[in-house]
Amino acid sequence: MTLTAPLSDSEKRDLGAIRTRMLEWLRGPAFDIWFNVGRDLEGGGYFETIGLDGKPVVENKRVRVSARQVYCYAQAQRLGWGGDWREGVEHGFRFLLTTGLRPDHSLRHIVTRDGKVVNDGPDLYDQAFLLLALAETFRATGDETYRDFARGLLDWMRANFRHPEAGFYDALNQREILRSNPHMHMFECALAWIGIDPDGPWFELAEELAGLCRKRFVRASDGGLLETFDRNWEPVTDSTALIEPGHQFEWAWLLMKWESAGGAPCADIYSRFYNIGDRYGICPTRRVAIDALKMSLEWAGPQARLWPQTERLKSSLAFAERSTGDERARYIANATEAAATLWGYFEGLQPGLWRDKLRGDGSFVEEPAPASTFYHIVCAISELDAFEV
Repeated sequence: MTLTAPLSDSEKRDLGAIRTRMLEWLRGPAFDIWFNVGRDLEGGGYFETIGLDGKPVVENKRVRVSARQVYCYAQAQRLGWGGDWREGVEHGFRFLLTTGLRPDHSLRHIVTRDGKVVNDGPDLYDQAFLLLALAETFRATGDETYRDFARGLLDWMRANFRHPEAGFYDALNQREILRSNPHMHMFECALAWIGIDPDGPWFELAEELAGLCRKRFVRASDGGLLETFDRNWEPVTDSTALIEPGHQFEWAWLLMKWESAGGAPCADIYSRFYNIGDRYGICPTRRVAIDALKMSLEWAGPQARLWPQTERLKSSLAFAERSTGDERARYIANATEAAATLWGYFEGLQPGLWRDKLRGDGSFVEEPAPASTFYHIVCAISELDAFEV
């Protein structure tokens, strides 16, 4: 079997060369295998994982995974895939709009392969990815049905999930703990909608969430991104509280997009977010973004999942676009390192698959490739494709 080859030493220093390899990998084996093997033709939607032997793993499904795969295939044609992207999108939506929907048209959480409900939800995180899938599908097809569905879903969320101060509760039946993470993805989908539905409610939503971030999510002492809050938006600071470098990078990227979309200037926030991730969250030997820091900014552990590498890449590219001279060179170097590191999660496997977790000793956890990570990979390679090296 042909395996994904490692980068050469010269390629690791060349962002353009890495981009070429990544686009070839994405346009060919990655989109192919998640379409041909990752689609569940019997049960609908997409499988949660594909084993490293190239076979799907049959298990219960988080419904949002299919929403994330719809997002990916809605971008596939633009990114150069020659396969049937429309069927990739429509297959996912057939599952989302039948098995995946509750009677109130919000998204369920977990179902069995034969469609039985395991966890009906709904929660905020899942709804955000349905809105994002709807945005990318509307962008790709122009079908106003997707736009109208998204507007209706947001109306339902405002009626059922809205927090009295700002933002949303975490789940319909759980109002004691609030989280910044699902709000980050709501912010992401609002930004995705702004450019394609300018008459919709999306700019207002993004403005609200950017304001909530500034008021509640930023630790005033250093700019650390707070993750967990009580029902009154007061931060949880006990031993369970963490700061995630990947989210530092991801919020920085989104806030730069918000400025570009006409939002209020917020460089004071996103610069500190990025700098904390870059200073404290990068392993000095493996050169990867680790999963989590303690509130003291010491490591909570050495594990480095794949997705923080994609967020480091995206945010570094965004900073490079806004910079000149030595500053731009620094960000391009960071982006190059992040891209080369990301490639390491692909190499040595059947092309189109990846490993998810890197241990502290530099070895990977041997487990099936998770479909949910494809969303992060596609978004990062899309940003790299658009960047002028």
